[in-house]
Amino acid sequence: MTFSQVNQDEGSDMNVVELKNNFQKRKIIKNLFLYGAMTNTDLGQFVKLSTPKIISLLNELKAEGLVEELGQGNSSGGRRPNLYGNKEDAFYIIGISINIYKTSVSIFNAKNQKVTDDHILTLTISHGTTIIDPIVDFTENVIREKQIPREKILGIGIEMPGMVDSETGINKTYMVSDQPVAEVFRKKFGMEVLIENDAKTRAFAELRFGLAHGRKNILAIHLDWGIGLGIIVNGKLYKGRDGFAGEFGHLPMVDNGILCKCGKQGCLETIASGTAIARMAKEGMAAGRSTFLGELKDHDQENNEIRQVVQAATMGDQYSISILANVGHWLGKGLAYLIQIFNPELIILGGRMSEANQFILPPIQQSIQIFCNPELGNEIEIKVSELGSKAGIQGVAALFLEHVLDRN
Repeated sequence: MTFSQVNQDEGSDMNVVELKNNFQKRKIIKNLFLYGAMTNTDLGQFVKLSTPKIISLLNELKAEGLVEELGQGNSSGGRRPNLYGNKEDAFYIIGISINIYKTSVSIFNAKNQKVTDDHILTLTISHGTTIIDPIVDFTENVIREKQIPREKILGIGIEMPGMVDSETGINKTYMVSDQPVAEVFRKKFGMEVLIENDAKTRAFAELRFGLAHGRKNILAIHLDWGIGLGIIVNGKLYKGRDGFAGEFGHLPMVDNGILCKCGKQGCLETIASGTAIARMAKEGMAAGRSTFLGELKDHDQENNEIRQVVQAATMGDQYSISILANVGHWLGKGLAYLIQIFNPELIILGGRMSEANQFILPPIQQSIQIFCNPELGNEIEIKVSELGSKAGIQGVAALFLEHVLDRN
């Protein structure tokens, strides 16, 4: 298998035996990317192949320059087994995280290591396609700066907010055009592109690298300027019929409430998101209710609003504490509904607002006790993500790899 065959599928001219071997090799590469160095015995358990077959495939991958031996692993007795891993320059994946106010770009090698720091482009996401060219130009500059051989780039994974259907490459909320946004990016980059909703991407990161690893039924809440939900059912990312499952932030919660950007009134996002926190903070300052917050500037939202409210609450500002407690109350009520529908074993809170966990977790748990059936709510685990800000870009790179290598 040459590098070009890493993502070759059944449309190629390989015969049946070659296709089968190619698919098995791709499974080995995927597991070494996701979980690091392994012995042939460990790999055999992951890909469900016999030891002789695994050794044969590993020898072929070594000869092809895609896998290398990395010394010896631990042994409970007898000869210590060899460890195998992907060669770090065997291939590269580009991860792009598009947020409301900024875009981050990172490049990962075949060992799932970042070969760049996060490169940040400050721009505001739009309904149309005006930000696509700046993102493409910015990413191409990062590729040139790191001197990554273009022929070794498997492709690009992009996470973004909105109603995203990764199968069709369409985002119905942002960057809407007469062709799927993934196709627009693909043509401009000249390589394969996968797009996915940010909450689903982060749930996938938790499943592969975080608190959800080894778990079966998980809800991952992405608390940022909006509110997203990633759903893991039976150990797999659940997307729904059209890929839009998880629009948690647009559950209507308040009758005749504030108009949401989705066009409905009283959505959860209008009372419990980062955007809602910013609005309530400004209203409080205008009314003279806080002396800690200082002036929040619209043009500097990315750096100020949520973090400033959390900092003010930490300093004892009662108005900021009340904002976060109110947010926790509504989030908890919404989560009570989800718990009764999905009966999850764990809820993971991630995103920018999770920084406020000491202020929002107690009211979340109190609301669950009030609004949820005690048989379901009493034992639920709620944890704050340990992946932090890297979850999105790490998740979308891994999601892209699986998208490419799992194809038959």
